[in-house]
Amino acid sequence: MLELLFLVALVSWAVISAFEFLAALPAGPAIVPALIALPVLAALRARMIVRARQLDFIDRSRRPIPPERFFWPSNRRHLLRRAAAASALAVLMWTLVLLRPQRLEPDAASLAAWLAALAGTLAAAELIAALAIHLRASQRFDPLGPGLVGLLRRGLYRLSDNHEFLGEEPLPREKRQRESVY
Repeated sequence: MLELLFLVALVSWAVISAFEFLAALPAGPAIVPALIALPVLAALRARMIVRARQLDFIDRSRRPIPPERFFWPSNRRHLLRRAAAASALAVLMWTLVLLRPQRLEPDAASLAAWLAALAGTLAAAELIAALAIHLRASQRFDPLGPGLVGLLRRGLYRLSDNHEFLGEEPLPREKRQRESVY
């Protein structure tokens, strides 16, 4: 219980510190609307990508069938290229936003900063959507994929000796064996 209280306090401190830091930045007026709009834009963009790339198997409860399995490697590469391009664009645009403060005056510098904030927000939404789709689809083919998720699941398995972290199907009751703890 004490560990949980510590984790809650640590996360709360980190969130409060992040908000204080964002409030002190000159680009704060652009960051706050971006933080509000980003989840909505990412969800909409993810739906558009799923429809365009025909990745409907992500939302179904069944395992992917062979045509979906055959097209996944090319879709995977496409999603990763899309995420790489969006991350480069997002980093570039948000760097410009941080370097040029936004004002509500109708001059060219302020307009350029607001347009950079808009482009950075759209690129970040594209990045989040592509990575979320990649993660969900990879999990449908291999519960331990992508690599970072597999490492985390293997670590949780080693800490708890629980097979559900490995994404395995549970054995029927008559075939289960009690694992030795010692």
